[in-house]
Amino acid sequence: MSCITYMKFGIIVTILLAPLSLVLAEDSVSNSELSRKLDLILGKVGGLEERVGKLESENKSVKKEFEKVAKSAEEAKSVTENLQIPTDEKEKTSFFNKLKNEIYSQEAKDSGPWAKEQNWSNIRNSLTRFQVRKALGNPHKVNQSLKPRIDQVYVYSGDLDADGKDDIGIVNFFRDRVVSFESPFE
Repeated sequence: MSCITYMKFGIIVTILLAPLSLVLAEDSVSNSELSRKLDLILGKVGGLEERVGKLESENKSVKKEFEKVAKSAEEAKSVTENLQIPTDEKEKTSFFNKLKNEIYSQEAKDSGPWAKEQNWSNIRNSLTRFQVRKALGNPHKVNQSLKPRIDQVYVYSGDLDADGKDDIGIVNFFRDRVVSFESPFE
């Protein structure tokens, strides 16, 4: 073997034996010192496991939210793909007018309990204003009347059937009691 080979061999042995020599160089390492260091290491590992657990649970919730968003995006995409807007100007105008009427109709239906026919069936003479508001919700307009035997009028209005015309419900009061009414469903 050449001199260079012996030097390489010596360097490798030195590198491999250096940590062993450091351990052996410590005269006495007490069990309590080793136990303390082991406890520190175990504490750090426990903290890391806790952090990893939190990150994994957050990751699961983010995945669930992402799946919900992806699903709603797919639904919206399928709806818009099925929506065919006419190219002819007259048809396009008619289409958008119908769409506008449907939007206003849905808005009126969502505007309160007055938009449900079953709630109007509960209206009868002698109910108080409070009872009417409880059954139909707050009126869209409150008018004063010049007619004898009617002092206040509750007006409910909106396009309930998407025909482009407002449907109107009227409740007439005299001295805080219903004296007559007109349902928008008649």
